[in-house]
Amino acid sequence: MINKASKLEIATYLNNVKKLLSAGKYVFVPRRKNMQALAQYGLTIADAKEEILGLAVCDYYKGPKQDFDSNRPGDIWEFKKNVDGIQFYVKVKIVKENGDYVLKCIGFHEDDFA
Repeated sequence: MINKASKLEIATYLNNVKKLLSAGKYVFVPRRKNMQALAQYGLTIADAKEEILGLAVCDYYKGPKQDFDSNRPGDIWEFKKNVDGIQFYVKVKIVKENGDYVLKCIGFHEDDFA
């Protein structure tokens, strides 16, 4: 089941995302699909970070939902964002590692769910 969040929940989550990004608590997961998308569109991991910082409530797609990977507990949130005229799919998750919260960007690639 896919949860739909309220605007307030989305805004609160994005606020937490941006706090972690600004504090440098950020990991871009170098999945093949993510790295290919960056290369294809001439983007860097820093560009991806900037795009995530620019996410707005209106970019919300779905979530929170449980991560399928039981070894990595936490909720996944999904967004769709226009990057230079291309619709990108952005999947993020806040995880606790070594007692600290970290934002993980799990998905950042052209939206193939449209």
